[in-house]
Amino acid sequence: MPVPFDVAEIISRKKAQYGRCIDTKQWHNFNQVALSDTEFNFLDPDGSIIMAGKTRLTFPSSKAFTEFFGRFFRNAETLHMFGPGELEQVAPDEVTAIWGMEDQLLLKSTAGLVELRGGGYYYETWKLKDGDWFLKSLRLERTYTKMSFMARVLQLLHIYLWLILV
Repeated sequence: MPVPFDVAEIISRKKAQYGRCIDTKQWHNFNQVALSDTEFNFLDPDGSIIMAGKTRLTFPSSKAFTEFFGRFFRNAETLHMFGPGELEQVAPDEVTAIWGMEDQLLLKSTAGLVELRGGGYYYETWKLKDGDWFLKSLRLERTYTKMSFMARVLQLLHIYLWLILV
């Protein structure tokens, strides 16, 4: 069913806040966007869970998500951009949303030589709680990822070292 304008506006604003909290490293404000038990899953174009080193990018809570990405993005500059959302109210207290996205990550200490860019779609569920809307589940399905040459070299080096040291 259609989403009332005021609900769509709240959810769209909170999606923008999600990106800003990440890009400006305002992890302490993330509870204004997501519930504590929000589930996060990040998938490669082939449908597999994305790996960051040995870590699977699937998190059972906002705390696990913000702790990991707080460390992971500590020495990175990021930008997350979202297209207009496709919102549908599936229950009085639940809205599903699909957002097109593109993101970029630059490692600060590499003079711009290590860069990751990508895009895809967020599939989300938003819940009404105590008169406000919050992210309840998030699944990012990437459609592409592009790495700079140095990022690819570092990735291959990491794989090689893992193979010989394990």
